[in-house]
Amino acid sequence: MAGEITGPVPPLPPGQLLQYTPQPHHHAQVTWILNPASISDTLLETKSFHDHFKLFSKLPVELRLRIWQFAAHPRVIEIRSWGDTQRNQYTPIKYTVSPHRPPSILHINSESRREALRIYKRVKIGVSTTVMDPSRTYVPWRHHPYNAHTPYNQWRQDSFVFPLAFPYRPVEIYLDYSRDTIYLGPEFRSQHLQSFLTTLDEGFELSGLQHLALDRKLWIGSQQGRWEYLRNSLYSLRLRPLKALYIIPDDELNCLDDRYYYRPHTISLLEPAIKYKFRPAGQTKFAKTVVENLAEWCERLWKESECGRTAPEVAVRSVRREGRRMADPGKGIWEVQKMLGDMRVWRTWVPAQST
Repeated sequence: MAGEITGPVPPLPPGQLLQYTPQPHHHAQVTWILNPASISDTLLETKSFHDHFKLFSKLPVELRLRIWQFAAHPRVIEIRSWGDTQRNQYTPIKYTVSPHRPPSILHINSESRREALRIYKRVKIGVSTTVMDPSRTYVPWRHHPYNAHTPYNQWRQDSFVFPLAFPYRPVEIYLDYSRDTIYLGPEFRSQHLQSFLTTLDEGFELSGLQHLALDRKLWIGSQQGRWEYLRNSLYSLRLRPLKALYIIPDDELNCLDDRYYYRPHTISLLEPAIKYKFRPAGQTKFAKTVVENLAEWCERLWKESECGRTAPEVAVRSVRREGRRMADPGKGIWEVQKMLGDMRVWRTWVPAQST
């Protein structure tokens, strides 16, 4: 089986790091199936017959407000993180939402803006990194001794306890949790995932989160078979009213010209054009896919945590940037499948402590 763990699985106490490398089997029999529900290959360019409707202002106010609600389209908001905290523990983490565009109805007229402010709430992203320790000294990152671009200064000469760098300010966006999907894309570092999702109290991120998508690199763990950061992060989602959890297998860094990738552009998540099923070598029955295993894992932990919420739907979605394909979704989802395998070591996992 792709991702099959061969040999006995060592018993692990709750919360211990998994140090067991899955050995993917190269002879799994995989069947790729066209997904009839997918609209990824049938995107139509719609053109309106009229660019203006001059009688709109004469419509009843109830009808106008209803139209403004329909104009509040669901969006995909990509979050990117910056700062290599593995090599340099003093590096401040920065979160950006570069591709993001504010809702269009905020800027049409005063009536649409009033309706938009009723629909959308101003949400801060990055509050998990802004909690400061009152017992420590802080300096701007541009003057920090661990910044490679900082000249020789007094901290290097006179201090044994280095100061911390001032955190970056959170970014603020208009967000409707019921419509919008938060996407942690290929430029969201896996080393930041756990702190971003598990910090509580005043550093609690995205309290009303309902739709979350994660790039494939956040799902595959490490080559050493460690998924602790991922499991703790997913388990912490029970504290939010999460309805959908998506695997994005086909995004890529710098996949568009710079004028698109690092500037505001439209991101959409669609059903993939293909799906798969597979049999372990030498067996006649089909094995469960990573989506099925993840759904069962979430169902168990949400029920055991007694959070009172229903476990989220788990699904695969294919990404488009400005309507363009990025990569082969089949290759990406199979990479996730091979790394997570049959998830047998996840089935009895219990967090070391509540997050």
